[in-house]
Amino acid sequence: MWPPSVEEVAEAFRAAGAEARLEELPEGEREFPGPAVRADAFDCDGRLVVALVPAERTTDPRRLGCVNARPVPAPRFPYAGAAVYLDRSLLGEQTVWIEAGSPRHVAGLSPPQLVRIACAQTGQFVRED
Repeated sequence: MWPPSVEEVAEAFRAAGAEARLEELPEGEREFPGPAVRADAFDCDGRLVVALVPAERTTDPRRLGCVNARPVPAPRFPYAGAAVYLDRSLLGEQTVWIEAGSPRHVAGLSPPQLVRIACAQTGQFVRED
């Protein structure tokens, strides 16, 4: 049995008919089993926006259409009430990993499933270094 916050994420996958793999990371482990996706959330001119980007990259709020972007805590997956954007660099991965209800729980799924479940738009949303 998963903790309640993780079970909420698992239920979102079941309701969507998605194939996702939930895992609990060992105590003290922070590294995901594969390409990690970070959810950055912003108050973007009065609307909640979540950017799903590779964990090692930085979100560029200007690419989200924000004039004034203020970082805020990200809502739980599937980011209800937010406009969700997925960086297209993730589309080339077979499986991506997201936090699933707690820092110790992760879910692996295909990028197209993530786009579908989160109702995400795709584009380029990371800073060019």
